[in-house]
Amino acid sequence: MSLPALRASNAKAFSALPSRSVGVFVGGTAGIGQAMAETFASSTKGSTLVIVGRNRASAEKLFNSLRESGSDGDYEFVECDATLMKNVKHAAGEILSRHPKINYLVFSQGYLTLDGYTPTSEGIDKKLALNYYSRFRFITDLLPALQRGQEEDNVGKVMSVLAPGKGGPIDDFVDDMGLKDHYSTTSAKNAAPTYNDLMMEV
Repeated sequence: MSLPALRASNAKAFSALPSRSVGVFVGGTAGIGQAMAETFASSTKGSTLVIVGRNRASAEKLFNSLRESGSDGDYEFVECDATLMKNVKHAAGEILSRHPKINYLVFSQGYLTLDGYTPTSEGIDKKLALNYYSRFRFITDLLPALQRGQEEDNVGKVMSVLAPGKGGPIDDFVDDMGLKDHYSTTSAKNAAPTYNDLMMEV
């Protein structure tokens, strides 16, 4: 597929959104997430863009760029280190307190390292925490708002961007899906994409 065709396809992803939609982008301060947030803001009218991440300065830079380009939306930043589920819970609660309706929830946060099993203070491997568990928790906590978006606007969608097609067998560690005792480069490579695929299918 050509680059213009890909860009047209990406723009079309948000074309069906009604005006004054609410889009929440976790990991939207750089890279793929930022590009998707920009597309959302430029493709909708009077909508609200909520960026969730660690870097407020990057989010504000994006917001200023959107304002300068003539975008007429509202912009919010919710600070969250998504490697900790307590932070995800807090951030989701903050979002729900202001937005009982969400039309689009987009994930692009990720963490790549050659380090081995690296548990957070909550006992979850840091890579799995960011690449999988935080996504599951955000979806679970924000589901009522997504359901309301579907009911009111016929649009309540979730998009998770992470190593598409890069998953693999997990048969060897189904009894240790947190990889505490079965961590290896291969198991880590297979785990998060596979877990995400299964989660989204369910």
